Amino acid sequence: MITIKTYLKVAVLFFTSTYVQAQCEVFKSEISDVHQYMSQFSQLSDSLSTAVEIASFDASISTARKNTRTAMLLMGQAVNAADEAVTLASEAQYDSQTCGLEDAMSYTIDAERHTIDSRDFSTEAFENVKNAAKANNLGNLQFYMRKAQRLMKEAQSSADSAVYAADNAHYSCSHDVAHLSFEK
Repeated sequence: MITIKTYLKVAVLFFTSTYVQAQCEVFKSEISDVHQYMSQFSQLSDSLSTAVEIASFDASISTARKNTRTAMLLMGQAVNAADEAVTLASEAQYDSQTCGLEDAMSYTIDAERHTIDSRDFSTEAFENVKNAAKANNLGNLQFYMRKAQRLMKEAQSSADSAVYAADNAHYSCSHDVAHLSFEK
């Protein structure tokens, strides 16, 4: 009877550890995707910065409108990438709890917070770019584009912080003692 209980305990322990390991692999995949989408967001932000700069300061309304349309296209893609990253960061944050590693949980919470900030700033910037596209005169167009430019700098800063936190979360998600901090 005792051997049966022992075998059952070993079986439960084995399946539990296998489940936790599988959840950690899901977490690693999700946090890697957060990294990928936030990196894509940063690249799109870099690409649209030239169009926003020209639209914000050019003396020709036709050139400003052309660059505003370019910025609107790239902003839409950036907002989509940020939205996807927020969804994945939220799922990763949930799965990091199952994984049970404090460093991974902490970095994932940071990554989620930064992706949300990035999405919020970029969404507001996108609204300003859309307002600029509808503007009737150069002054209003440039006003909205300059607001969008400031917001995109904040969004890109948050995206860079999210990439950093996602990297750290992925690295921290190891049950190997060599990767764990000495504080524990």
